[in-house]
Amino acid sequence: MEPLTRRRLLVNGAEAAAGAALGAAAMAAPAVARAPKGGDRPNVFFVAIDDMNDWTGWQGGYPLASTPNLDRLAGQGVGLHRAYADAPVCQAARAAVLFGRYPWRTGIYTNACLNWPRVAPDRVSLVRAFKDAGYLTTYTGKIHHMDWRWNTAPNDPASWTDPLPRPQWADTGKEPLIWRAEGTREKTEDMRCARLMVEKHLSKRHDRPFFAAFGLRKPHPKWVAPQTYFDRFPQADEMPYPLGALDTLHSAMARNEDVKDLPEAGRAMARQRYSDHLDIAGKGAWKAYVKGYLACIAEADDAIGVALDGLAKGPNASNTIVVVWSDHGWQLGEKCTWQKFTLWERALRVPVIFAGPGVKPRASRALFSTTDLYKTLTSLAGVDRPDDIDGADHAAFLKGKAKSARDAVVSSWAFDVDGDDPAKISKARRDLHFSVRTESHRLIAYGNGDLELYDHRVDPYEWTNLAERKSERDRVAKMLERVPKTPAPPALGAKSSEVAAADDDD
Repeated sequence: MEPLTRRRLLVNGAEAAAGAALGAAAMAAPAVARAPKGGDRPNVFFVAIDDMNDWTGWQGGYPLASTPNLDRLAGQGVGLHRAYADAPVCQAARAAVLFGRYPWRTGIYTNACLNWPRVAPDRVSLVRAFKDAGYLTTYTGKIHHMDWRWNTAPNDPASWTDPLPRPQWADTGKEPLIWRAEGTREKTEDMRCARLMVEKHLSKRHDRPFFAAFGLRKPHPKWVAPQTYFDRFPQADEMPYPLGALDTLHSAMARNEDVKDLPEAGRAMARQRYSDHLDIAGKGAWKAYVKGYLACIAEADDAIGVALDGLAKGPNASNTIVVVWSDHGWQLGEKCTWQKFTLWERALRVPVIFAGPGVKPRASRALFSTTDLYKTLTSLAGVDRPDDIDGADHAAFLKGKAKSARDAVVSSWAFDVDGDDPAKISKARRDLHFSVRTESHRLIAYGNGDLELYDHRVDPYEWTNLAERKSERDRVAKMLERVPKTPAPPALGAKSSEVAAADDDD
């Protein structure tokens, strides 16, 4: 019998938690794909969360996560346990969702790349497809990447019939990884946006269907939240480390067990935010930062609950499809790195939930890419879309009428494989990197030829790199076939100094 090491205990705990949770760029204007019509068209409530990984109760990513409202919604609809972002950063991930194009088709890989208005201003967005179908389209909070911070006009102005005002985010700047208790529940930005959406749209009757988008700021840093959310958790020193943190004793990468079998490109990926780990672990604050992240997840969940309750109490409850998704995940010290910016499980796995008319409630391990949201939502609502949208259509699956629409999810990231500064990416192919996630394995294929392979059936935290094992050669070769052969080069271009400085922290 295998000895009960920390590694074995964590694997056992993850399997038990997951089991319990499961139980409970051709840019020309394209032709139009016609959606089947019939019956009253449903409303859509589109909830976008910023920087939330799988630390929810229903996903089991961390044992103390407090997300009662997301857990309730997952129980009422389809909670997708294997949903992944196409890129581990805000701009690239949101551009893929909102415009239905993979990053390797557009060149939008990072925040340093140009955004959609400057890549393809005439592209029909997801929201525009609903507007063109006669929907009222409204939003508050962060939906696109660029406009939310400065409270300016929407990135995609032609798509919105009634954009709502939203509080400006004043906390931009140079120190994203801080935490503290501050403020009151009623005055948080997310809560104010939730109540505004309920007041203006979710609680009212309309003469046409609506597409209402609610974008949450949290748990994006800074991790500043009211004390009530911190009070949900024990003292920091009593909390567990992140389940995927194999070696909590050695903060130095040279001695850390979790990075010892990474290829050089994998170490370069970890070094992007290695300085955060040295600072946080070095001052003994690792668990305190975990608590700060959990508090902000709780704040986001609370605001989502207010919006969902407002919808449930109003006249639109029975005819509204609700979809909740996060733009990407978040690392908290696993493999000696923090934030996102990696192709490992923690930075790519996200919560995605569908609920509402036509959706057959159940938990699911079907693979899902966040880019699939465009096709899936337009099909569920009977809305026409351009016929060149990327991604898979899960509408029949969500209705219980078909099997899973995917057998793999591909994600991408760009960074300087020869250094440690993601902002120094070039248009060279060696700076473009890809992950292929199947039901059982993850392959990471770096632009310089380095590889990582993990077997999630026995290694959910990606501790053992199998890429060099002879027994895995055929699997590696087969998964490499999924890597894009001719990816678009990064769409690099100048930004204003104000926006560029702020993006450094996103």
